[in-house]
Parts: sequence; structure tokens; C-alpha cells
Amino acid sequence: MRPLEAGVAREAQGDPSAGPGNGTDSPDNGAHGPDNGASGAHGMIAAASGLLAGDQTLADADQTAADSDQTASDRDQTAADDDQAAANDDQAASDSLLRHGGDSAAHDASRDVRDRSTARRRHTAHGRTEAAGDRDTSAAARDAAAAARDEAAARWDRELATRAGTESRPEPALKAILLRAVESRRSAAADRATAAEGRRRAAADRAQAARDREQAARDRAQAADDRLELAHQLAIAETDELTGARARAAGLAELEREVDRAHRTTNQLVVGYVDIVGLKSVNDSSGHAAGDELLRSAVRAIRAHVRTYDMVVRLGGDEFLCVLSEMSVPTAAARFDAIKAALAKEPGAPQIRVGIAALRPEDTADELVSRADDELPAGSRG
Repeated sequence: MRPLEAGVAREAQGDPSAGPGNGTDSPDNGAHGPDNGASGAHGMIAAASGLLAGDQTLADADQTAADSDQTASDRDQTAADDDQAAANDDQAASDSLLRHGGDSAAHDASRDVRDRSTARRRHTAHGRTEAAGDRDTSAAARDAAAAARDEAAARWDRELATRAGTESRPEPALKAILLRAVESRRSAAADRATAAEGRRRAAADRAQAARDREQAARDRAQAADDRLELAHQLAIAETDELTGARARAAGLAELEREVDRAHRTTNQLVVGYVDIVGLKSVNDSSGHAAGDELLRSAVRAIRAHVRTYDMVVRLGGDEFLCVLSEMSVPTAAARFDAIKAALAKEPGAPQIRVGIAALRPEDTADELVSRADDELPAGSRG
């Protein structure tokens, strides 16, 4: 028997530990004299007081379960609010990707919100499971109390029958015993009804906990999908669709980070400003499809002669920027000479002009790009 059940049963049966009147007098004791009868009545009244104390214990357990319900409901609302906030952030981040090349921080924030929501749902499910166990314990205690009340009512009936045979008229104490017997049976019925309701709510708690765990699993799956979608959207937003080079906004933002890193570490940083020669004339004479292929062939040649981690950015039209970290100007110039030689061997391939600039201690990213542009050999653009 659980401690709560045992305590209620002891109180109902008049255990000596519950008070000075232990309520253990038998019906026979009441026939031996008024002193023993009064002692039996007093003992039963003391037992009734013990039942009231047991009622308070059960009421406290009910209140604890109700508080757990409210806490779980509050967590449900918080998780739902987090879900809505994550959805709003997802939409805002997607809109930003379409307009400006994307903001990964917004997607990271919405993903973090989903992760917190998942953890909160798991914690709520655990709390609901504990509350269900508490409700079962309380229900069992109420069943024990109901049985004890029935037993006490039967004892009081026997006491009344014994006293009735020895008393010429009922005493107030006997009337009180009679009333308590009736009240005990009523309370026993109420205890059983409350126990049944407690078990029903315990089952509901377990069912809700299972739903919480299912929702947490869906949240985790959604967070994983968010990460994949973010990577996909960023790849689209940061890539020039025609040539496969980095898009202007994403590329220049990355260049600023490279400049900051080079200033912190004093590493070399070189950029090459590349102009594709003759794009306009090809567009005019052969159409834009031929011009598009001209740009693609130039980027393929550049990619073939730079390192895999070197960044190639399409600034717009026929202008590109190559960002070469930890490389000197002479080494960069040699690489671009190799690119020009490779293009010269391909029939119909474009020619390029390149301006090279190295980062100076006081340079910003814009100043570095501007100096590379100024280093372009003389000649018309496009």
C-alpha cells in the first residue's frame, strides 16, 4: 500500500498514531458501562477527525494535480506561440532571400525557436506523465478512504445498536455518531466518484503526453527540414543563375569578412577585377544566347585555374571579381595569364582584361575593389 493510502486508512480506522482516541472499542465494550461507551464514542469521533485530515491530504493532492495541469497548459500555449513565431520568421527570411540575397541569421533564429519548442514539449510530456502517476496514487488513496469510511460507518452502526440496548433515550453523542455514520457513507460514495474521475484524468494526461511527444517529433523533423530548406534557398540566392558564380550581394558580404580576417591575421589578400571583352558585340551580332555562353565559358576557364575555395563573384553584366586569399600579386598575375592563354586556345572563347590589387592595412572592401577596377588595362568595357 502506498504511504498516502496507508495514512488515510489509518486515520479512518482510528490508528493510535492519529490521536489520543484510537477508536478501537468494540460494540461489546459499549455494553460494560457508560465510561466505556463514552470512550468508544470519543474514539470514533477522533477517527472522524482523522478522516477530515485525510480529506485535506487528498484535497492537497488534487490541487497539486490541478497545478500540474495549469503548468502543462501554459507550456502548451508557449510552444504554440513559438511555432507561430517560427513560421513568421520563416516567411520573413524567405521574403528577404528573394529581395536581397538572404539573411541566414533569420533562418537560424527560427530554427532555434523550433528547437526550444521541441524541448519544451518533451518537458511538458514528462510532466504530464508524472501528473498521471500522481492522479493514480490519489485515486487509490481515495478508494482506500472510501473503504475505511464504510468500515467506520458499520462500526458506528454497531456502537449505536449496543448503546440503544443500554440507554433509555438517545444521548447527544449517540446522535452525533448517527449523523457521522450517514456522512461517512456519503463521503465514501463521493470518494469513489472522485477516484474514478482521477483515473479518467490520469488516462487523459497519458494520452496528451503521447500527443506532446508526437508533436515534439514533428517539431524535430520540421527543424531538420528548415535546415535543408535554408541551405537550398541560400544556395539559390547566393548563386548567379547564369554562370554559377556567387551573386553580387552574397559575394561582397563574404569579401568584407575576408578583409576583416586578413586585417586581424595580417595575411595577404588579393582581388582580381575581370572584364569580359566583347560581350556587347556578341549579343548584338549573335544574340543573347551566344552572349550567355560567352560568359559561362569565361567563368569555366577562371574556375579551372583558381583554387576550389577561391571565390568568383559576378558583379553584374560582364564584370567579375576573383577573391584570392593568402596569395601575392605576382602569383595572382601568373594565374590570370594562364587563364588568358587557355581562353586564347578555344575557338570563339572570350578574351578578358584583369586589374589586380592587394589589400592594404587601411583598406576597406570597397576601396580594395575600386583599386582593382582602376588597375584594368586601358580599353573599352564589354
